[in-house]
Amino acid sequence: MKIAIVHDLLVKLGWAEKVVEKLLSIYPEADLFTLIYDEKKVGKVFERTKIKKIPAITQNIYDLFKNQRFCLPFMSRAVESLDLSEYDVVIASNSAFIHGCITKPETKFIVYYHTPARYMWDRTNEYKREIWWNKWIRLFTLNWMLKWLRMWDFQASQRHDITLANSTNVAKRLKKYYKLDAKVIYPNVEVDRFNKEIELDTVVIEEENENIPKNYYIIISALTEFKRVDVSIKAFNKMPDKNLVIVWAWNFAESLKKIAEKNIIFVWPKYWDRLVNLLQNAKWLIFSWEEDFWIVPIEANWAWKPVFAYRWWWLTETMIEWSTAEFFDNKDWEDFVEKFERFDKNIDNWKYNRETIINNAKKFSEDIFEEKIREVVGF
Repeated sequence: MKIAIVHDLLVKLGWAEKVVEKLLSIYPEADLFTLIYDEKKVGKVFERTKIKKIPAITQNIYDLFKNQRFCLPFMSRAVESLDLSEYDVVIASNSAFIHGCITKPETKFIVYYHTPARYMWDRTNEYKREIWWNKWIRLFTLNWMLKWLRMWDFQASQRHDITLANSTNVAKRLKKYYKLDAKVIYPNVEVDRFNKEIELDTVVIEEENENIPKNYYIIISALTEFKRVDVSIKAFNKMPDKNLVIVWAWNFAESLKKIAEKNIIFVWPKYWDRLVNLLQNAKWLIFSWEEDFWIVPIEANWAWKPVFAYRWWWLTETMIEWSTAEFFDNKDWEDFVEKFERFDKNIDNWKYNRETIINNAKKFSEDIFEEKIREVVGF
């Protein structure tokens, strides 16, 4: 039985890539395909020799510009160029284009959706604003291109046999945009990694220009406009006695730094024990934006950290209010500070039970993910 695992882009180590890593551990003999590969950023986890095929049309453009957005007009062609004819099972880890692979009729084609491509559908306007091109180029070129891509995207969504979604929220969006019924399988969370004590030399860690205080709250997120990390920054600007550490980077980072006061610290992306240590030593996690599914709040629960978050579909699906999380309701931060301060007092007064928080996180273990994937694949 020959298996192929296909993933849109290997240009960062995010939580979609954790799913790919787990799929490869479940099926170690599977071949891995991707549209773009950045060895400097992902080579420690995904070695170049393990990747069966990378289409030249997208890889060459990425190598030239170091920005996957320039590859956008060529992604659909690159996906369809992948030769998967020799495989009995194809498993796609999809956030954009990879569900458009072409397979033989007898091949079992399974797509695990992290999301339908948001810039094609409900995040189109935010995506346009993030592009630095001249506004007239955006108006004519992007509008035409996105209209064409939406038509291709819908047609591509009809090619696979089994549809999986990482949350009920994503399943609803698949139904709305693609008319597909999806089975929900929550992503895998590394139980052992976040549930064990990580000891580093000191809680206060100085690296280059980083100086992380002992008492801090933490955000772990790519810094793009639609993540709305600015909501938390504006709120913490009003609470100068509270320290906020923001872990990660991306194209919106400089804009966020310009509006942040001195109590807000930005650090580069962290991985493995360093990231776990930062999370374990934080007071708790902040999640101030809308997302289809985000593993970080569940990882925080594993590290016995409750979550303060914007009330959104999947968070109310995975978090238990007053037990593992508390919510604010206005995404323009009008009720953020008031509810944050109440939550902070509850934390200081030990209103949260460690066992309850960890038990909630157990529902998202790697073992459960593997069991459900094997059930769908058939072995």
